[in-house]
Amino acid sequence: MHIIAHRGASAYAPENTFAAFEKAVELGADFIELDIQITKDGKLAVIHDDKVDRTTNGTGFVREYTMNELEQLDAGSWFGPEYQGEKIPSLEAVLRKYHNKTGLLIEIKSSKTQPGIEKAAGQLISRYGRSMNTIVQSFDAGAMRAFHHMYPSIQTAVLIRPRFGLLPRGRLRQIASFAQYVSLKATMISPFLIKSIHSCDLKALAWTVNGQKTGSRLKSWKIDGIITDYPDYF
Repeated sequence: MHIIAHRGASAYAPENTFAAFEKAVELGADFIELDIQITKDGKLAVIHDDKVDRTTNGTGFVREYTMNELEQLDAGSWFGPEYQGEKIPSLEAVLRKYHNKTGLLIEIKSSKTQPGIEKAAGQLISRYGRSMNTIVQSFDAGAMRAFHHMYPSIQTAVLIRPRFGLLPRGRLRQIASFAQYVSLKATMISPFLIKSIHSCDLKALAWTVNGQKTGSRLKSWKIDGIITDYPDYF
């Protein structure tokens, strides 16, 4: 069972920053999960929201900033004064630092409103190699299908909130034609669903798991990975 640090070890340091990523590595996470948004100048910034307001001292949409302008913002003080001056990283900087150190689970945000983000992400990941240690995921299955056709050697995952804990076998087989993982909301998972996913040659990830009892239950159900704010819990 892979332990995947949600936006880094985000319980202990500001999410999607090098402080959180370093903490995740220190705590032994197998993968770091992070989110990307495209900037005004076509670069990829590591930030969850489409606006900078919640996690920085700036305001406005990420797409209205250049990467250099984003790097001038304080992305740490909101979490605690000891993180004042923490920056929004670029995906390139993260790949440069971690591609030989740990796995990366990269979520493409809002692909429909950010044309070209899949291609830009694939080009960067390909440049740094180690694609077996990198997974790209999105709620947009169509974007992941397109990504797979462009970059078939890079693993992909589809994020899903299954209704009533069920996923039709036909849909799973369809996903298996272009992805290796499904990433599921933990409260909607059952042992039957995991077994069904595995029967279609897919692996199952669960998000966001912050309770040790939930983690133990999912492990007994043979989940392939859990995404957590507390990688040290598991």
